[in-house]
Amino acid sequence: MRHCVSTALSLIACLSLVACEKSGSEGGAPPAPSIAPATTVPSGKTAEVAPSAAPSPSASAALPAEPPGLVGTWEGKYDAKKGEVEMPPKVKDKVRTKDDGKVAVGSGTLTLTIGPDGELKGKTSGALGAAALSGKVEGDEVRATFFPEDALSKEAMFGIVQGKRKDDKIVGRIRVASGDASIVREAEIELKKKD
Repeated sequence: MRHCVSTALSLIACLSLVACEKSGSEGGAPPAPSIAPATTVPSGKTAEVAPSAAPSPSASAALPAEPPGLVGTWEGKYDAKKGEVEMPPKVKDKVRTKDDGKVAVGSGTLTLTIGPDGELKGKTSGALGAAALSGKVEGDEVRATFFPEDALSKEAMFGIVQGKRKDDKIVGRIRVASGDASIVREAEIELKKKD
């Protein structure tokens, strides 16, 4: 009987250890060790709690630095042309060879507004269609998505706008494609700050 009880207890102990190992490895990272050393408080005394040296979450979540000189509204024009898509050697691109380059080419305008937090909002109109711009500024780099106002339209174009501040301008490029990627267009942009 003692042998059965001791075997059962050993089996339970092994299963407990395996369960602990699995929960530590499958449930994510093991609990972080305590940073503060344990202290012993003599009986009859209460421990004094020192104020924490760690910054509060609100103090540590500092706002990103304001993009100097970029805050404000920028405007410019573009002239869209047929874009190139680089394909691997020996791959024939039958879909884009049908694009005669006559659709979604020509001029248009682009306006974007950069806030103090680096958030970017804007819009375009013209040959590439009416679209909304949304993105972020990091340093002198400007990046935004190009999303059509009517995403279900057959002529809708989707893509990106990238640019960089050079002196008193933002110089960059629009690169977009139709929903089925059969049409690719690109355009150089040069934006000036609106007074």
